Amino acid sequence: MEGYITTENYRASTKMSNSKPENLDCLKIPRNSTGAFQLLFHDGKTNQIVLNQQFVLPNNLNVNTYRVDIESDLKVSAHLVDYYQDEQGVYYADKILEEKEKTYTGDRMAPIYVEIPIDQEQKPDKYKVKIRLMFAPLIGSEKCILEKELIVRVLDYTLPQKITKDFNLNIWQQPSNLARTFGVEPWGQKHRQLIKEMAQSLSNLGQKAVTVIGSEIPWKGWFSYIVKDYPANLFEYSMIQIHKNKKGNIECDFTQLDQYLDIMMSAGINQEIDLFGWLGVWQAPFFPDVKGLDYPEPIILRYLDDECQEFAYLNTKEQLEQYFKQVVTHLKEIGVWTKTYIVVDEPKVNALDVFKKSIKELKKIIPDAKLKVTFDKEKALEALSSDIDYLVTSFNCTCQHPELNSNQFYVCNYPDKPNTFLSSDLLETRLLPILAYWTRTDGLLRWAYNCWPENAITDIRYNTNNLPTGDLCLVYPSTSGHLLPSLRLKQLYRGIEDFSLLKKAEQINYEKTQELVVELLHEEDPKKWMQDSHLSRLDLFRTTDEQFKKFRQALLKIIE
Repeated sequence: MEGYITTENYRASTKMSNSKPENLDCLKIPRNSTGAFQLLFHDGKTNQIVLNQQFVLPNNLNVNTYRVDIESDLKVSAHLVDYYQDEQGVYYADKILEEKEKTYTGDRMAPIYVEIPIDQEQKPDKYKVKIRLMFAPLIGSEKCILEKELIVRVLDYTLPQKITKDFNLNIWQQPSNLARTFGVEPWGQKHRQLIKEMAQSLSNLGQKAVTVIGSEIPWKGWFSYIVKDYPANLFEYSMIQIHKNKKGNIECDFTQLDQYLDIMMSAGINQEIDLFGWLGVWQAPFFPDVKGLDYPEPIILRYLDDECQEFAYLNTKEQLEQYFKQVVTHLKEIGVWTKTYIVVDEPKVNALDVFKKSIKELKKIIPDAKLKVTFDKEKALEALSSDIDYLVTSFNCTCQHPELNSNQFYVCNYPDKPNTFLSSDLLETRLLPILAYWTRTDGLLRWAYNCWPENAITDIRYNTNNLPTGDLCLVYPSTSGHLLPSLRLKQLYRGIEDFSLLKKAEQINYEKTQELVVELLHEEDPKKWMQDSHLSRLDLFRTTDEQFKKFRQALLKIIE
């Protein structure tokens, strides 16, 4: 049996060319942080791995069982990691599991993600972590077949309590998908509990914005009704219910919206509200529009007619105006309108005139509306940027237009790297916050936190011709009804730590801090990072774990 102690960012996979993990013998952890590493075991056979003392048998009694025993004076938590298949048929370790036993086939390593939380009171010193791999025969005494040891150095430096506060992270949420995936009633008690869990997970990462869906299916389910490579239902529904009273007036029910805002803000996500579905509504093939709607945006807003108890759709400008104004009034009454943006996702170059007309119409109704737009096309950016209150630019647009001082940059189905795909090197994900620092944006936007296809417990592939596997989510659903983190999520948090340290270090020694970033990136000019709008230069963004170690140590040296 081969066994390794290796870094937290090693990506185990079934790729034929997958490199062997480098052995890690010492892990340095600041106080008020969480250190992490991976254990990997492999002998080319199917094996069951167990992390606790529970007696469990594999379904096939010919499969060997091995128990992992970890001993340390520090608090240690160990988690098995599950594999997911990408569009090329390669399996990658990514989902951090709740289960304490799992069977791994012989074509892949058995990965265990180990975390060591260090609070601010922990004494700086060297600590040992001892690992034993025990062979457990079907009926017979256990036998230790492998022993490993890791030295943990707890550093004297203490990270700030709110390490994520300066990084403007915005990952869009999909609350309808959350209920649908777990098979619970939308906005019922179980759904609200799931939302709380999602909110806490996002808050721990440093999320700053709340996603509010203000009309029906604004993205048309990302075409899941016509893309059939893998089954998916990705429709997102409005959080605001509408009815027409017996006098013929439109009235709104804000119960679901208020519940969502309360949960997210109670978790500390209260800096910004992103309101979707009022501008830049997607038009999709074979999807019917509301008949007779005299408005430039194909907005879908369903209401219940109190008189006949039948559902219909708002189809006049007057009705839309009533709806918009009631929502704005409510947001003002609860004190959040000043932090609310009307968000548009990637306006199309061939529809700029329609988009400008939509802005004009909306501003007539809501003169103080603030607009936030994500741009992926340079022509659209050049044509509209002066009319936008909050600029978010794609990675390529950010590289090519540093003079615009975008508020955030984003990655989605491109660039090829750096990105957060299932097949991406985990260090690419960690690098993203550092790139945000270097491009002088204040954070990162990502379009999907939990946009899961139907079989996401075992398969997250969807529309693989356009969306590389992993683009739809950073967390996973579990069979127990909870959200499970990914290795990618863990590395994003590590990168946000780096961002915070960079901000602190530059206040002490700006020149040296800039030198460290240049040394890590190899190319300091963002305009030279991309070959074209989708592909980065082949020689960039392949930073090694050793380079990141030196980078982190040098930052801490400046700060200390």
